[in-house]
Amino acid sequence: MMPGKAQVLLAHPGTQYAPRLAAELERHGMLKHFVTGMAVTEDGLLGAIDRCMPAGLRRRWENRRISGVPAARLRTFPRLEWNALCQVRQGLAAEQVFFERNAAFQRVIPDAWISEASHVIGFDTSSWLLAARAQQQGRPFILDQSIGHPLAKEQVYASLRTRFSEWAETVPRKGPEDIAREQQEHTLATTVVVPSGFVRRTLIEHGVAGEKIRIIPFGTDLALFQPAKTPAPGPVAFLFTGTLTARKGVPVLLQAWQEASLHGRAELWLAGSGRVPPSATATEGVRWLGALSRPELAATMQRAHVFVCPSFFEGLAQVQVEALASGLPVLGTSASGADEIVVPGETGFVLEPGDVAALVAELQRLAGDSDLRSAMRARCIQRREALGWLPYGLRWRDLLGGYRQDHDRAGRHVVESIAR
Repeated sequence: MMPGKAQVLLAHPGTQYAPRLAAELERHGMLKHFVTGMAVTEDGLLGAIDRCMPAGLRRRWENRRISGVPAARLRTFPRLEWNALCQVRQGLAAEQVFFERNAAFQRVIPDAWISEASHVIGFDTSSWLLAARAQQQGRPFILDQSIGHPLAKEQVYASLRTRFSEWAETVPRKGPEDIAREQQEHTLATTVVVPSGFVRRTLIEHGVAGEKIRIIPFGTDLALFQPAKTPAPGPVAFLFTGTLTARKGVPVLLQAWQEASLHGRAELWLAGSGRVPPSATATEGVRWLGALSRPELAATMQRAHVFVCPSFFEGLAQVQVEALASGLPVLGTSASGADEIVVPGETGFVLEPGDVAALVAELQRLAGDSDLRSAMRARCIQRREALGWLPYGLRWRDLLGGYRQDHDRAGRHVVESIAR
């Protein structure tokens, strides 16, 4: 371990963006252990086997494949993940299954791995036990909070269930025990890292001290998400991708699309999984693309012209970052995290969630103004380097570097006080 350099235990039972954080910490020489459920590294035995598999089988491992993290840093507990996936396939309630997986995951991490680290980083909904263990060993615990406060989320969800009754089953309820565990994570965390000002506001509104919150927006894979050489011909294509739920704003988008009356001039493409009401599938001018792999999504973004993310509640919807990197102007909301990455009037527009009239106006404006679309596309391309994972990693490096210096200064102060 280099003197003064942070050495991090990073723990996440699933996938999400944790492998990218692990890779960036490794880039800066700060990763001690990356602990997860199931993963495949490029230099490990499974990685060698994976490269020999047929393309169809390799696709099934797509979200478990990790680049930039050596096998020597990876610690996995695949049985926990496999058991959870099997239980969900058998029809058991996913919420209970993943709670039990998350609890077991936190327990199996050895004390030695915590003591070897200078910092412990965990993720919301999977860190209430890990945070307490880090505190017991005197290690700073950093909570990576991927979405807004659970109480704020429940308030939004209650409103959505009333407003969009046909979509109510897409808006699950969170139990009070789950909320209490997340609040425990906030209390135990020395620092809370969030991806957007929206998340920060929801945390402060529900009692988390603002001074311990840091904003670090997500990045994306700039090698995968690239703009097309020239804009695609044909009608203007507005693309949405994500789970087809009320939280993501899909019913608002479909209503706005109908009111915008863009038939013949534009199309709305919806990509993602989920059950939608039968009435939604009859909307004219809509193409339902189904779930897409990441390479398929990147290719689809090269054929689209504008990205739409009318979400009611997020952390920072990463598909917006991917869209901007692909040269697509983004119509986002203040709740989608768009404030962090969209320059209003230059790379897109930021609307209030649920504002159908405003969304109609922007759909019509972008469908009818090719010069505006071209100017925004050019601006997106100019700014794309700021959307990669490298800036994300640099922000984490700066946070951990400053944190270690502060921790060392505090330690010296204690030693000097004892000496006096």
